[in-house]
Amino acid sequence: MNNTLAKCGCDCINCPTYRENVKTSEDRKKCSTGWERFLKIKLSPEKLRACDGCSIPDLQRKTYYLNCRVRKCAIINEMENCAYCTGFPCNELLEVHSLQKISNREDFIKTSGKEISASDYRYFIEPYAGLVHLNRIRQTLTVNDYKDYKRYSPKTGFADFNQSGLQENLIKIHKLLTSLYVEENISYARLQTVENKRERILKILWTIGLYGTYNKNLKCIELDAKTFMNQKVHGMYKSLIEYFELLKEYDIHGEIIPLVEKGWLTPMGGLRKEGWIIRFKFGDSKDMETDKTFINFIHQLSVRYGNSAFKKFKRADLRLMII
Repeated sequence: MNNTLAKCGCDCINCPTYRENVKTSEDRKKCSTGWERFLKIKLSPEKLRACDGCSIPDLQRKTYYLNCRVRKCAIINEMENCAYCTGFPCNELLEVHSLQKISNREDFIKTSGKEISASDYRYFIEPYAGLVHLNRIRQTLTVNDYKDYKRYSPKTGFADFNQSGLQENLIKIHKLLTSLYVEENISYARLQTVENKRERILKILWTIGLYGTYNKNLKCIELDAKTFMNQKVHGMYKSLIEYFELLKEYDIHGEIIPLVEKGWLTPMGGLRKEGWIIRFKFGDSKDMETDKTFINFIHQLSVRYGNSAFKKFKRADLRLMII
C-alpha cells in the first residue's frame, strides 16, 4: 500500500508537516509562515505536528486525522485511495478541505486572490490538490480496477405515529423531523455527513423551540443571541445560514437579524453573543398554529422527559401531543 498518498489524494510525503519535512526549527518556521500567508492557518512553529501520513494503520499513528470521514470510508471499503471507488468523486471528497479542487497555481491565484510564486505553490499548495493526484491515478485504472462501496442507512428509530385524523400542523412537524437529512443506501463518508448535519440542525431547532418566544406582532418565533449562543449549538454565521437555506425546502424560514451595524460578527465570521436575533417560522404568516404547536411540543417533551427529552425529539416522538 502507498502510504505517501492520503485517501483523499493529499501528497503526504511533500506536505510541509510530514515527519521528514519538519526536522529543524527553520522547517517549522517556514511552514508556519507559509500556512498563515497562503492558507490563513495560524499555528506557531512549536505547535506544528510532525505527521506520519494519513494512510498508515490507526495503531501506528497518533490521534489526529483518525476521524476524517473520507479516510474512514476508504479504510472500511478496503480501498488504497478514493481513485478506486465507483462513486468517485463523491461530494464528501470534493468538500473534504478547501484546496481539494485546486488544479494549478493560476487556479489558486484566481480562487484566493493571492499571488504566489511557483516554488511556494509547490511547497504549500500543490500537496493538498488531492483531486489532481487522484485523477492521475484514475487515468491509469480500468473498469475492472474499480471497487463498489458499501451502503449504509442512518439509524433513526422513529417513534410510531398514526397520522390519521391529526391536525395538519402536527403532520407538518412530524414530516420535518423524519425527513431532515435522512438518506438511504449511502457511502460511509456520506453517512457521517448526514448524521452530523442532522444532529446539528435538530439541536438548532430544539434550541429555537425551547428557548424562543412567539412574537404575536411579527407572527414568528424569536430567540436572542445570548440565549442561543449559551447553548453552544453552532456559532458560525455562514453555517447557520446554510441550515436555514436547507429548511426552506420544507417551507420553514429562519433568518438572522442584526440589531447593530457592526460588532455582531467576529473577524472570522463567528456570531458574537449580542447584536442579533433569530426569527423563525413554519410556512407563511397565516400559519401561526404550527409555530405555537412546535414550541408547545418541545416544552412538553422537556417537562416530561427532562434530560432525555432531546432523544425523544430526535425520534419524532409526538405521541404525547395526541394522548
